[in-house]
Amino acid sequence: MPAPARRPIATRQRAAQADRRRAELIDAALRLFADRGFRGTTIADIAAATGTAHGLVYHYFRSKDELLDAILERYSFLPQLRALLAVSPDRPAGDVLNEVAVGFSRLLDERPELLRLVVTESQTNPIVAAALARITDEGLVVLSEYLRARIAAGELRLHDPTVPARALFWAIITKHLGPRRVDGFETDLVAVLLDGIRAS
Repeated sequence: MPAPARRPIATRQRAAQADRRRAELIDAALRLFADRGFRGTTIADIAAATGTAHGLVYHYFRSKDELLDAILERYSFLPQLRALLAVSPDRPAGDVLNEVAVGFSRLLDERPELLRLVVTESQTNPIVAAALARITDEGLVVLSEYLRARIAAGELRLHDPTVPARALFWAIITKHLGPRRVDGFETDLVAVLLDGIRAS
């Protein structure tokens, strides 16, 4: 059977260039949405910030709503959470929850504009609130399914796994909204959560 034909080099280069431009537009939109607000930012602003022709932005994204979804898909914790839990169904809850807590906290450290965007905009903007709800709900489902597996394995007692999942995410968000950082917070948080749900 012949090997599949490889794409010509020029085609691969164009694809790579398109990926870079798409990433530039996402990054610029995130900065502008966080600084000016979702409503206060136009497609023209995003084009200007990246030196892109106004019409070319629409080649990559049909609307600001689609750009917002792309931001949350690219920079939310969801892709990392999916990848981590996909290979962790049989690992102890203490190890996995610590990795989830530290990873989520690190993302918020590295992308403060993302937190600023969702916290300020989700309170008044239904578009942002709906996009955030989609991401949050999926994250809770993924983490809750892992916790259910650990209940079934006998490591954790029977409980509603959405409760510790919500508590973990919101406690870390609250930490990052505060005026100062608390060393070891993530590890202590996981220890407290596990004290309440570990099987006796």
